[in-house]
Amino acid sequence: MAKNYTMSLVLIILSALFDTYAAFVVKWKFNELGPMDFSSFANLMSYLWKLAQSPLFWTGLTTFLIAPGIWFFALNQIDLSVGYPALVGFHLIFVMIFGVFFLGEAFTMRKGVSVSLILFSLYLLFKS
Repeated sequence: MAKNYTMSLVLIILSALFDTYAAFVVKWKFNELGPMDFSSFANLMSYLWKLAQSPLFWTGLTTFLIAPGIWFFALNQIDLSVGYPALVGFHLIFVMIFGVFFLGEAFTMRKGVSVSLILFSLYLLFKS
């Protein structure tokens, strides 16, 4: 049973990482391209065309589509009441890490305390 539980945890972490990577790539490309111009359909389509020409964007889209499948496999061996909070917790931590290290977002004491509390919550969740 512990082996399956460990595999579920690995799959949950991988799913959160894939989903976070996808969000990171989209945000990075949005930062690069600037705000969308909704003033006309042609402007919007031009923006989306530029986005679609990025191989990096396609890696993000691919990982975004794969992440739920990995999550579903994790659910096969773990309770939803444990798995889902773990998924959200890891996702929050990964989003913060990607934002700080790759997007240049500020790391504050509040964010540090938040990550610590999330990690402590995950510890308690898996300890029970």
